[in-house]
Amino acid sequence: MPMRYLLKKARHDRFERFNIVVSILLAGWVPSIVILFVSYTVLGPRLESKILRDRQTFVQLISRLVGDDLSRTQGIIDYYQTLPDVSRILNSSNPQSAAQQWIGTTFYSHPRIDGMFLTGRDGRLIASIPYNPAMIGKDLDSNLWRPEADKTSVAFVSPVHPRFSDKRIVTDIIGAVRTPDKNIAGYLGVSVLVERIGRRLSTIQFADQSTC
Repeated sequence: MPMRYLLKKARHDRFERFNIVVSILLAGWVPSIVILFVSYTVLGPRLESKILRDRQTFVQLISRLVGDDLSRTQGIIDYYQTLPDVSRILNSSNPQSAAQQWIGTTFYSHPRIDGMFLTGRDGRLIASIPYNPAMIGKDLDSNLWRPEADKTSVAFVSPVHPRFSDKRIVTDIIGAVRTPDKNIAGYLGVSVLVERIGRRLSTIQFADQSTC
């Protein structure tokens, strides 16, 4: 009888200890599961919405910075496209030599640009820096900018594309050079490397550099 009682009591004690362990585990797990569920269903969409807003704000900021950067470069074209000397060079009987000399003098006065070119009315290259003799007389991807440049009296910013001389990615800023009677004599353009824009942007100190 005592042996049977002791065995029964031992089994009862083990069962009680098991119940205690299960109760402790459930007491710890249930709140965690509830918190996880609430976080997923309630906080998840809010966090996702905040992340999307932050990204949108960051993209808008970068867009404004790039726009400001290119607008300063655009001022170069807005100035030179109205100079009588540029129109005279393009209307001369043999413009290549004078155009190359003018570009060689003008380009190095503007450290923010990476290339400069003059083309005829048909978009064919007359002179450029970087100089590429093989491209002289050939179309300079004018389909990217000529239709829009013809419509406006200010400079037009082209889509990014590989530069003809070395295939590095650039954007061109082009303006139509017009004669006094408003006819187009040719086009003046400058190139800006996309990587240069990126380097300039990387020097800007944001409020939260690591998050950006």
